[in-house]
Amino acid sequence: MEIGRAVRRFNELAVPGTGGVWFGKQVFLAVLGIRVAELARNEKMAVGNIECANAIEALACWLGFDDNKWAQHPRLRGINKFPRQHALDFRTLRRPGFYVSQPMRMAVGQSLMPLGLADGQSRRFNALSTNEIGQKLIALACGEGGRHDVVTHLLNWVQGKPVSWHPRFVKLLSPCVPLSAAARGLLHAQLMLGAGNEGIAHKTRRRAALQWVEHVRNSPSATPMSWEDRPAAIVDDAHWLDLQAGAQLMACRDQALLVLDDLERALALAPKNTMHVEEAAGMLTNELADLRRSAERYLAFSHTDPDAMAFCRECALASNAEQLEHLLRRDGRVLRLVGRQVKPGSAFRRAMQNADTPDPSAAPDPDDADQVDGVIVWPAGLSFRVRNLHALNRDLLEEPDAMRNDTMNQDLEDVAA
Repeated sequence: MEIGRAVRRFNELAVPGTGGVWFGKQVFLAVLGIRVAELARNEKMAVGNIECANAIEALACWLGFDDNKWAQHPRLRGINKFPRQHALDFRTLRRPGFYVSQPMRMAVGQSLMPLGLADGQSRRFNALSTNEIGQKLIALACGEGGRHDVVTHLLNWVQGKPVSWHPRFVKLLSPCVPLSAAARGLLHAQLMLGAGNEGIAHKTRRRAALQWVEHVRNSPSATPMSWEDRPAAIVDDAHWLDLQAGAQLMACRDQALLVLDDLERALALAPKNTMHVEEAAGMLTNELADLRRSAERYLAFSHTDPDAMAFCRECALASNAEQLEHLLRRDGRVLRLVGRQVKPGSAFRRAMQNADTPDPSAAPDPDDADQVDGVIVWPAGLSFRVRNLHALNRDLLEEPDAMRNDTMNQDLEDVAA
């Protein structure tokens, strides 16, 4: 839908500086990867931050699965990629393709500088270096004397020296095992303090969001939360507006995707898989009216995000055919507009003609509010960063994690945008 930048901006406005982090061990493994890469380069090895952190994360997940008897766990990735028996040498684990294509590191990298755990000229992961606070996190996570043991052990591993994985290392690396109390305390403090050069507005918003999720943790709502009930912690009107507008943008995007799904299904049944745009729009009158109303609700916020405004203005057009034309131009992969004809794109699913019409309420969408921990139902469309922050806050207090579905194990800022 070409609104990926707008989605990312709204997520950053909701909870600045946290990326896709939802438990503390993600941050520790990323910082540890950067530190080991730095030391390896000091030893004249050609090792980048990304490949070192990815390899260490892969190692940590493999050890976690092995310790967990290869049972699925929301904090572990790669169960379908990993061999059950492996020498676990760095040379193999560093290779693209051994581990998943979207490691947790990708969701964490954008948080390290704002939280004061790494320095760099940009937030690009390969450009980051550990600082005093990041190295302190490693020390606190590994315990007294543990920093030297773990970092040196991993450096030896990167250098190809013989190493073994004692249960102590498994416990320190496995994402399933929470960080030490001291390391969790440091991370919680950094959520509040942020980096010294982080803007006060960003710090203030993150603190407000943290106060909100802490209130929810202490006093969970017995009924689903709604946008009619503004949390006391969100005192800034602009912050509340951004949260609401971001949620409505996601609702509009979801309705647009439903329109395209319905059209794809109809096109699969059409002669020669082609249809005039006016005919297609006539078949989707109700769906396009729902899209128009959703877009008008977003525009009523008078939010200034340029990409979101352009998208919703197109979705709010009075002409059904014009609405649909704009959607087709934004898509282009599943469906495409050739002149005035709707035709299949490269990702068109011809099997759609045999599929039942899906019930939009039947399958959870990771960008929609849903009952992530069996108790809390957040306001509809709320940024995933708030829900992630709730899970992170619980993790840092060593409460049972929210057991979020595996759909959460991805960088949601790039999903379906």
